[in-house]
Amino acid sequence: MIDEQTIRQWWDVFKAPDNLTEIRILGDSKTFSGYYKDVDSIIRDIKQYDGYGIYATINAVKDACFSRKQCNRIIQRPKETTSGNDIEARTIILVDLDPIRPSGTNSTDAEKARALGRAREIYKFLEERGFEKPVVCDSANGYHLSYKVRLANSPETEVLVKNFLRVLDMLFSDSEEGGVSIDTAVFDPNRIAKLIGTTSNKGSDTPERPQRLSRILTVPDEFKETDISKIRAVASMLPEPEKPSRENNFAPHPVDVEGFLQKHGIEVLRQSRFEGGIKYILKECPFDHNHKDSAVFALNNGAAGFKCFHNSDSDKGWREFVLRYEPDYYNNRPMLAPQGLPKKAQQPVEPPKPEPEDDRGAKWLDPTEIERVNPAELDYIATGIAELDKAIFGLLKPGLSIMTGKAGSGKSTMLNQFILSARQQGRKAALFTGELPAWLIMSWLDQSAAGRDYVEPSRFGSDKYYSPKHISKKINEWLKGYLFIYNNDYGDKWSQLVSDITDCVRKNNVDIVIIDNLMALTLDSFVGEKNDKQTQFVKELKNISRRENIHIALVAHPRKEIGMQLLRMDSVAGTADLSNACDNLFIIHRGGNDFQKQAASFFGAPRANELAPYDVVLEIAKDRLFGKTDTLIGLYYEEKTRRILGSLDERDYVRYGWEDKPVQQSLDEFPADDLPSPSYYENF
Repeated sequence: MIDEQTIRQWWDVFKAPDNLTEIRILGDSKTFSGYYKDVDSIIRDIKQYDGYGIYATINAVKDACFSRKQCNRIIQRPKETTSGNDIEARTIILVDLDPIRPSGTNSTDAEKARALGRAREIYKFLEERGFEKPVVCDSANGYHLSYKVRLANSPETEVLVKNFLRVLDMLFSDSEEGGVSIDTAVFDPNRIAKLIGTTSNKGSDTPERPQRLSRILTVPDEFKETDISKIRAVASMLPEPEKPSRENNFAPHPVDVEGFLQKHGIEVLRQSRFEGGIKYILKECPFDHNHKDSAVFALNNGAAGFKCFHNSDSDKGWREFVLRYEPDYYNNRPMLAPQGLPKKAQQPVEPPKPEPEDDRGAKWLDPTEIERVNPAELDYIATGIAELDKAIFGLLKPGLSIMTGKAGSGKSTMLNQFILSARQQGRKAALFTGELPAWLIMSWLDQSAAGRDYVEPSRFGSDKYYSPKHISKKINEWLKGYLFIYNNDYGDKWSQLVSDITDCVRKNNVDIVIIDNLMALTLDSFVGEKNDKQTQFVKELKNISRRENIHIALVAHPRKEIGMQLLRMDSVAGTADLSNACDNLFIIHRGGNDFQKQAASFFGAPRANELAPYDVVLEIAKDRLFGKTDTLIGLYYEEKTRRILGSLDERDYVRYGWEDKPVQQSLDEFPADDLPSPSYYENF
């Protein structure tokens, strides 16, 4: 039996217009498949399959799959069904709860009621952590919580969703008889789920275990996307096995959870298994005896965890749990040599003795000894973006800024203006790109420096402009000795580049170093995994900026899985230490309808409407000195000059210093296609 009205509601809630969906029908030994773009055709074709399990893809399927043989019809034993590579993007994260029961049977009313209770617990848990409201469905034997997302279909998001579901499994599943389990297998992007509005046929239709019709229970007034940062926060709760490190003397502590509980007489009410390990429900929380809903987890991979569901103890994990009973648990362990180190490193190392104080001053400072500094009197490099300089005074020396933004948002354009603004102030800049050839960098810089009065249309069309050679010559003379561009032929290894940057800074008194971008570097100087290397790298940048008294601007791309979501501070690809360690974090948003929608949900519709006229929005996501956050600056993009402008008022238009002394030119010096307009010569 099917319910046409419910199936139409399912389509309206979960599927966008023309959204391609695969319908999969499973029998005892038969599989059927069909691809559809409209609900009427689905209803037309599934009616004849009453008594089968009818399912549909959860996420958006690539439109090219509509060309398969089962286009707009159902066929038996299809050659191809939807694979992971056939998914366009992740649009739903499904939390699928089913009561534990004998295989091949439907659930009883009592079993199903337990699943509903567990669904309510998860709903509340995720709501408290900032998740938007889900669509709640009765799947006939259990319940579905469907959270709307917008994530790229990538290996990174697959791991993210998998770990998110594993956390829910750890916290809420109970695979013992009479329990409820969460399906962790639905992390696959091509996963199918019950077509809501069809009947479950897991077992025979009996009074105790009836076949039921699946249905939609609740739909939010506005089905909003949950931000990826919220998903990451939950996924990060998954315990990981301890890794060898200096902190544990390269000797990860063996974890015997059950032995630890017995040793300290920690009372366990009951224990149960979940897919990833064993859960020990404690009689009371060790941090507050009034809390009765805490648990310890022993994972199959050797990791251990602790969780109390009360907010006051939500920050307590396994480490805090064991230290509550054994303050020396992580101390005095034998030193083991990490793999690859010489044997002499196996000997215990004495802790360092206090060093004598030297010309750096006292190690511990009295407040009366600390010289007060007026922030307005510090050394700043003006960016040339008036509203940005007004907000933070400019780029502080020493200091580290990170800039991120999606492709085409204007990161390189803005950095070019930082360079030109620095030269305008008599400051010097060094630039590493690792990707762009030097001639292209200078072509863009010349076009921006020339300004709207001096650029000319190129031979490729009136909408493409360039700086004529005689203008570029003046600009380059103006930049000589003030801009140093790294020769990419010398490679991208940081071990060499850091020495070359230091040498350039010291020889030429450079004020600002721009690294565009992090992904163009080979971090060969550091050891460990990718994130470990990036942590060491950003710390070295901080040290260089202080040691050489310079400002460093680093471009870091956003994470691949961000997709169409609004970029936030945690959107920067790589280790979180990048955004934690920097002094400024700038996010460049490209204006338009997508940004309008994203900004409205985060900053509110009034603020989003104020930004509607702008081509670019610069966000100060972090400013350590003045505490600026979520500060939005609307800017215009002038395609003719590749400039980002704070105002369209001619009085605010920047005239760079190269214009001060015009150079007379002869018409014979330039080929015909590079001649400036006749009006240009009339001004000399």
